[in-house]
Amino acid sequence: MIDKNQKKKAGKIDKVDTKDFRSKIKNFAVLKKEYDFPDENLTLGMMLRKLSEYLEFYMKIIQQILQPEEFSSLYECTAFDDKEKSELLDLYKQIIITHREMLKAEVLNEEKNSLSTLQFAHEEIRSLKPKIVKILDKMKESWKKTSEESHMQYFG
Repeated sequence: MIDKNQKKKAGKIDKVDTKDFRSKIKNFAVLKKEYDFPDENLTLGMMLRKLSEYLEFYMKIIQQILQPEEFSSLYECTAFDDKEKSELLDLYKQIIITHREMLKAEVLNEEKNSLSTLQFAHEEIRSLKPKIVKILDKMKESWKKTSEESHMQYFG
């Protein structure tokens, strides 16, 4: 059974004074705009979870190339050679490490750690964005090839 003190500790990140933690975040206005954070009832935990969603989205894009399951992914993955897939795996590892760091921050539930993790994750997402756009462009371009250019293989 959880006592009142444990409940208070468990909600520490979500219950922290909004104005207090906002002032501790470097470039809060930029983060708010970029990740579409609400004006009211914003918590540090909500911010961490929102950035985690971005990382999960990026992971899914790369997973579609490295481990395709749908027809569209099976087709698009043929646009990437083995060297590019190896580079994608390295990028995927980088994203996973950042994502795990964010999970750790949520488990630790300490404001100082959560604030530094939030800043770290934001910088990682910003550096990943152009790479993800390049991947998406290549996926899109794979559909513009004529059937002679793309070597159709049996997908089953």
